[in-house]
Amino acid sequence: MDRFWDPKNNYPDATIKEYKYWALEVSYAQHTFGNFIVFCKRQGVEKLSDLTDDEFLEFKKVLNEIQGALENNPTFKPDRFNYWQMGNFVHHLHIHGIPRYKSDREFLGKTWKDQDHTMPVCWTTEKQDRKTIVAIRDEIKNLL
Repeated sequence: MDRFWDPKNNYPDATIKEYKYWALEVSYAQHTFGNFIVFCKRQGVEKLSDLTDDEFLEFKKVLNEIQGALENNPTFKPDRFNYWQMGNFVHHLHIHGIPRYKSDREFLGKTWKDQDHTMPVCWTTEKQDRKTIVAIRDEIKNLL
């Protein structure tokens, strides 16, 4: 797969699943535990309104699959999801999926906190290490 949105290959272990029109990746910046990104695979797309009908239909399928995988995995089991589509830094259509939690989660000996699940997420630029990202990715992949 051509991951043109990551030209320097900074995030080589991010891919959870590839679809015909979309790529599902775990975010190296875990704004909340299990944060994922859905990238449109067609170059030149910057807005939701640029999508074809087929791309929209598959996008819904991607969201249903990832939401179901996280909701049915006791490691994650988010209380809800938020979605952000900005494109300010990466000028290509991608949507951040942000699981929200009323209570803490434990994974890899770490406590994952959602600072205030009733407010917009606290955006972080802190990247997780490769081992953590691979473990989160694999935990999600097991249910897709």
